[in-house]
Amino acid sequence: MKRAVQVLLMVLLGGGAFYLVFREVHWDEFVAELASVNWLLFTIGILLFLGLHLSRSIRWGRLVQAMKPEVEFRSYFSICSVGFFLINVLPFRLGEIARPYLLLEREEVPFGSGAATVLVERVLDVAALGVLFVGVLLWGLDDIQAVPIEVYGDEYDLVQMGRTLILAALVPFGGAIVVLLILGDRGVELGRKVFGIFSSRLGDLFASFLGSFLHAVRSLGSRKAIAQQVFWTAGSWGINVCSMWVMAKAFPFGATMGFWDGATILVCICVVLIIPPPPGFAGVFEGAIAIAVHQLYGESMSTAAAFGVLVHISQFALLTGLGVLFLSIDDISVRKLLDGMAQVRGAKQTPQEE
Repeated sequence: MKRAVQVLLMVLLGGGAFYLVFREVHWDEFVAELASVNWLLFTIGILLFLGLHLSRSIRWGRLVQAMKPEVEFRSYFSICSVGFFLINVLPFRLGEIARPYLLLEREEVPFGSGAATVLVERVLDVAALGVLFVGVLLWGLDDIQAVPIEVYGDEYDLVQMGRTLILAALVPFGGAIVVLLILGDRGVELGRKVFGIFSSRLGDLFASFLGSFLHAVRSLGSRKAIAQQVFWTAGSWGINVCSMWVMAKAFPFGATMGFWDGATILVCICVVLIIPPPPGFAGVFEGAIAIAVHQLYGESMSTAAAFGVLVHISQFALLTGLGVLFLSIDDISVRKLLDGMAQVRGAKQTPQEE
């Protein structure tokens, strides 16, 4: 029943986002925007997105090889492609479990170790997003003509709200990570005690999270390995921004946009997608694009919707194509994979519930 309610809420969220985006769309303008696309530029943007997938696969593969050097590129690229495909099609971000599970099944890497690599990857991404957001604040907002959003007669400045929200999250998060790295195991126990004030179970869960992250960081070993992760993270996010920037420039509204305008759009998407999205990020992705293109840059909803739909469909199609390709050539049974993921997830939850 709880899962059914959560699915219903996500469907309503996606449906509501679709309604808000498309209720003001004039379909003749929508079609005209698509007809005006520079397909050469847009194709280059999609190829850059493919480069993004390749670079983040290599980054994750380095994390895996720090635990088991025998894992080759062909294996971890396949696992990464299937994993990101499932993240896009399954609710509740259940696809995150796919990579640790496939590592366990195909490479005999313990599930906990595989999950730790995903955790480190996500922490690096949050840090990169924070850096990117600071860059947007410094260089990406100068030319924005922000349109205030009105709710029940009150106007809200989305730029200021975004600054407050992100900084409020990044400062304590970054501080906690620094403290953890300095204190080590003592930091894990400190986290247990602090969150244990509210609930002993919450304290245990938080300590487990911190312990897994600390273990994964230690598994990187040398400073050289850490430097490699920073390099690949910076490269991946740089490619990500370039991909969004070039795809925006393929539309008339983006002809004069610069690098930091592409970063601004990407940051909006990333912030909105923090919430648990419906399968395929349907509606929510378009809503994030609408916030950036319509609210921040003052373009029409028809323009924002055309850009959002084309970017979403093309990225989704690329990840789906790669995922289905490797499911097929590596003879991975989707039913067996989902059953195995459910069993692993249930095994992790049972000790906590007991």
